Amino acid sequence: MKIMKEILNYQYKHIFLWMPFVMAFGAAWYFSIETEPNFNFPLIITLLCGAIFFRYKNILIRAICIFFFGFFYAMSFTHIIDTPQIKDSFGFVNISGIVKNIDYTTDSTRVFLSVPGDNIDSNLGNKNINIRVSLPKDSAPVNIGDTISGNAKLFHPSAKYVDDSFDFARWAYFANLSATGFFQNYDLEHSVAQSKNLRTYIHEKANSVLTDTLVLGYKKMLPEKESQIWKTVGVGHVWSISGFHMTLVGGWFFAFFYLIFRCFTKLTRRIPAKYPAMICAWFGLVGYLFISGISVATVRAFLMATLIGIATLLGRSVFSLRNGALAFLIIFLVNPFFVMNAGFQLSFAAIFGLLWFFNDKTYEKRSGFKRLSHNLYLSLMTAIVATTFTLPFIIAHFGYIPIYSLLGNLVVLPIFSIAIMPLIMIGTIFTLFGNHYLINLTNDIYEFALHIAEHISNLPFASLTMPFVPNFALILSTLGFLFLILVVKPDVKNIFIKNINYCLCVCCVICACLITATREKPLFYSTTDNQLVGFVIDGKLKFNKVKSSAHYFAFNSWREFNNEAQQDKNEKYKCNHGLCVYKTDKWNLVYMQNFTAIMNNIEKVCADTSVDYVVSTFTIKSSKCNAKFLRKGLIIYPNGHIKKIINQRPWHNLPKQNTDQMQAQ
Repeated sequence: MKIMKEILNYQYKHIFLWMPFVMAFGAAWYFSIETEPNFNFPLIITLLCGAIFFRYKNILIRAICIFFFGFFYAMSFTHIIDTPQIKDSFGFVNISGIVKNIDYTTDSTRVFLSVPGDNIDSNLGNKNINIRVSLPKDSAPVNIGDTISGNAKLFHPSAKYVDDSFDFARWAYFANLSATGFFQNYDLEHSVAQSKNLRTYIHEKANSVLTDTLVLGYKKMLPEKESQIWKTVGVGHVWSISGFHMTLVGGWFFAFFYLIFRCFTKLTRRIPAKYPAMICAWFGLVGYLFISGISVATVRAFLMATLIGIATLLGRSVFSLRNGALAFLIIFLVNPFFVMNAGFQLSFAAIFGLLWFFNDKTYEKRSGFKRLSHNLYLSLMTAIVATTFTLPFIIAHFGYIPIYSLLGNLVVLPIFSIAIMPLIMIGTIFTLFGNHYLINLTNDIYEFALHIAEHISNLPFASLTMPFVPNFALILSTLGFLFLILVVKPDVKNIFIKNINYCLCVCCVICACLITATREKPLFYSTTDNQLVGFVIDGKLKFNKVKSSAHYFAFNSWREFNNEAQQDKNEKYKCNHGLCVYKTDKWNLVYMQNFTAIMNNIEKVCADTSVDYVVSTFTIKSSKCNAKFLRKGLIIYPNGHIKKIINQRPWHNLPKQNTDQMQAQ
């Protein structure tokens, strides 16, 4: 007990560093629970938790208070957002809205429209809502401020289909989206006072995929085949503007302005040239932030760059865990939902790993071969540390391990740093004046880099599909890394106590691996409306439908949950005139997917004592049936355990269920 108390006393050194993470765990718990907590005054409770935190010095009480502060802060933020969502997915309906933003992909142009709510659903009132609608391929150019009217098919944002999987409805709620869909046909009315922003103007002038992705931040401009190659070699992060890009751009801005201010000797005699150069470089990064679309990873990198600049101006340590924790805290307070974002988790995992590894490294003056070898060592360790710390999050969010990511980062990433990034930045500026020479040169270099990456991706076992990672396993992995980074080692002789941070990290990671490896996989899946179901046969999923636009994420969620690669093809389950019979070792199930199948088979099915469950798109009631009727979203495990998929949160404004009922006698 005395040793434990001594260990805790050592931890006061890093108590501030723990605070944003404990707060984030509280918010993550709120976003992950199945039902909404029954609290009427979440904002008041948030303030109360904050007050208790500052009132009491006991470390345990403080930790509990800051945890619940994060929980209720996320809850308050959620209810303040209050994004309206359509209740049902519609067939083709006539809508008319004003273009507020434009997103470009390889397949189509997606526009964000502001539409009067009662234009779509009378329950939404006359308040304007935001919807994202895809335009037909090769459609006419659209500008911000234009009015689009036409026939569109709209979808209600899909809730999660299995626990711990991606919840598109939650993402849409915090992205202020009320619906998604596509236009079948439309009329375009150009605005008299068109407001073509700088981002759209650069996109049209440059007409380059590299400009769109590396400068403007559009995320789906690369062809799927090329995107998969970059992910396989472990450098997919270059296509999401983050710390890598901010570091390069900030360094170029700083060098440019530093050389300019060095020319003003009267000024630099009084003020070192690096100070005004750093301020000007910061304004340059602000412009880059807005041009690139203000994504989570970009904001994180910008905040880190800002804190580094402030620390430099004040003569403080630049690369410190405290700066990373402060950036984490600021972004969390701006939007607590960011903690559930894959980009947020990957960005901070990498940055904290690098800060931890290089934090105690001191500068040594080197020359010649020693400087070269040291730079190679830094490059190698940066790639190893960043890959190690982001690996659990890559597995959890993407379901695979890029085996040759270290090789890809060492071989391909320097080409982006030294050639592609600076040339595309300068070339984009030149294209605004009609000169496309540098853009074309950059495209040639990119093709060379892609050729190398393709060779790496074709190596044996380049990408390894991994099991589905439950949320609790990911939390344990995160705790393990936090213990490694933030636990202060006491100065004692006992080797285990002296290396307690390593011991705690290993224990957490091992437990996370065991939980993931021993997770039981279901044999049957069903969506909330029971229109789409999946059967596992010989470890492989089969669906009752080949595709379903209303359940786009169900296919991928169930494949991931069943440890299948997304590119794998799944066969259709053979059903006899709408009646699907599924038999396992311990239970049997009948799925009826239409009204005719129920009318023709319900009596026979209920009389069959071997049938344990009946699932249907319609509500069926019978007091004399031997089988149990199942409705709404669910999964069934091999032992017969039924897990209901509960979606009862503010962002789950679920569609109405088919209330048609049949009484089977």
